[in-house]
Amino acid sequence: QRQMCIRDRGCMSPAAENTTDYIHNLITMMACLSEPWGIKDLSSRHIYMNKAAYFYTSTPERFDIEGRFDDEFPASWAELSDDLKEHDRLTVNSEKRVTVIETHYWYGKKTLTPCVSEKIPIFDRNKICIGTMWSARQLDSRSPLIYINQQKPTVLHTEIATDVFTPAELDIIFLLLQRFSNKEIARKMNVSPKTIENRVYNMYQKTDTHSLPQFEAFCRNLGVDGYIPRSLITKGIQFI
Repeated sequence: QRQMCIRDRGCMSPAAENTTDYIHNLITMMACLSEPWGIKDLSSRHIYMNKAAYFYTSTPERFDIEGRFDDEFPASWAELSDDLKEHDRLTVNSEKRVTVIETHYWYGKKTLTPCVSEKIPIFDRNKICIGTMWSARQLDSRSPLIYINQQKPTVLHTEIATDVFTPAELDIIFLLLQRFSNKEIARKMNVSPKTIENRVYNMYQKTDTHSLPQFEAFCRNLGVDGYIPRSLITKGIQFI
């Protein structure tokens, strides 16, 4: 039996109806968004995906996703279902946003495409977690300078020729430009947040910059904003 089914309301308690109304409000919002968004219940069953999410996951339009687990989808990414469920579990248990980098043949592409996926816990009016909502976006050089200067995102490459930064620093730069915090970068690189803070400070020093926007501008002018770690071009999910 499906958990938190949003279709049948005849036997619902007032509390359940309030929860259903809240989910419906989220669905109304997501339906208007151009980015992939979806909702899952506490058992990792899908409740809703907007049109962009159907496109992102290459899910057939006629496939009824409600109540389905990831491994029930008629798509190749279903092989990642265990990691996707773990992403759900971490989000629910921590009651915080959890970000991963998921690499697969998203959007029906024939090449592996790394994307940032965020899952956010959904709380009812009593602050009890009732499910998760997720979004995804393709990795690119998303510096705010791109939009200020009306430029297109830089094409990403796994190799960049530079005498300014070390390979380890380039890995940090990639995550900085994706708006990951020092703590998130530290978890990803299995070092302490203080180590990342020191490395970022040293990079600021060598580039004579004093803020992230200044550093981003330096990286873009140098052309290193288009670097992506080779490890991310491997099929699977990397927890940050």
